Amino acid sequence: MYTMLDNRGASKFDLYLPGKLVASLHYTIEKDQVVFVYLEAIEPDSADQHCAELISRAMKDAVNRRLPVVTTCPIAARYLPSPHLSPAPVVVVEKPGATDPRRSLDPK
Repeated sequence: MYTMLDNRGASKFDLYLPGKLVASLHYTIEKDQVVFVYLEAIEPDSADQHCAELISRAMKDAVNRRLPVVTTCPIAARYLPSPHLSPAPVVVVEKPGATDPRRSLDPK
């Protein structure tokens, strides 16, 4: 059973399995949006599962805060839901200056 803690002092979400930290997502809150900066799997066993779970929970947190999500981390971007399935507006920033959370940079 996973537990996610919002370590606001360090600006990161930490995902735990009983007794151990398995993944962390560093974030900032700026200009009325949550920016996912860096996602890391601490525990290599089931790293994809841990990262997917952490992104899912972090997205729910953003919805609860009523904030759109921007990610500058290509690893975090891999685990984001499809734009039409996302619970919050999302933009993946691949180039500086592309931070409009009302649109998604969908490679069409």
